[in-house]
Amino acid sequence: MKVPKFPATFNGIDKWEHSFAYFTLSICWLFAFYKNPKIKYYIVFACIVYGIILEGLQGTLTNYRTADYLDAIANSIGVLLGLTVFNQILKKNRVK
Repeated sequence: MKVPKFPATFNGIDKWEHSFAYFTLSICWLFAFYKNPKIKYYIVFACIVYGIILEGLQGTLTNYRTADYLDAIANSIGVLLGLTVFNQILKKNRVK
């Protein structure tokens, strides 16, 4: 059975959605543990690995989804953007 493509997958909006979701995931975890600065790189690593594993499982465990390495890259970009924003917010709040 072939699953129809939805309009959201056209023009790369799907990749923006992946980036935004993983940006939100990483920001939430980073702020949850912001008092321990050593853990932030573990959080980033875990979020990236989580995104890669989920993409791989999509392709192997389901019949109606496919794994896409571009989605994994978009996930990773979202996480790294989350780290960048997090660092900027902390830096700005420390200066005051």
